[in-house]
Amino acid sequence: MPDTELIPPVGYGGAWLVIGIALLVLVVATILVILLVRARKHAPSPAPLPPGGIAGLRAGYHARITEIEADFAAQRISARSAHQRLSAVVRKYAHAVSGVDAPVMTLTELQSSSLPSVTAAVAEYYPASFESADRNEISSAVARARQVIESWS
Repeated sequence: MPDTELIPPVGYGGAWLVIGIALLVLVVATILVILLVRARKHAPSPAPLPPGGIAGLRAGYHARITEIEADFAAQRISARSAHQRLSAVVRKYAHAVSGVDAPVMTLTELQSSSLPSVTAAVAEYYPASFESADRNEISSAVARARQVIESWS
């Protein structure tokens, strides 16, 4: 004769439910901590200004721009190199003043940053920095770099 008795499913104890909820809470808390730590790492922190304050910083960067202009005029560097160096100067100045890591950002990343004058200058320098033919003048690039330096107050 066939066995017609029904066997109820095996039940789990209440401890497994508590352990499952605790593990779920632990995973969510770990994800939140990781996201908060990453957000803190990416928060810009401006470097301390030199003794002369922003005016001293500006003077130092204007001197760098003048040096690049003089090197180009004396034909010690090409227009391509001058544009690349001007881009680096503008990016470093933005980093020194705002704390944004502009020296290592791509143009696309700069476009999504809060540095519109730096983005415009770097965008102007890109074609000359990467084209094969060398340009004859850099006066507009120098003027743009000086404008970026003066735009910060």
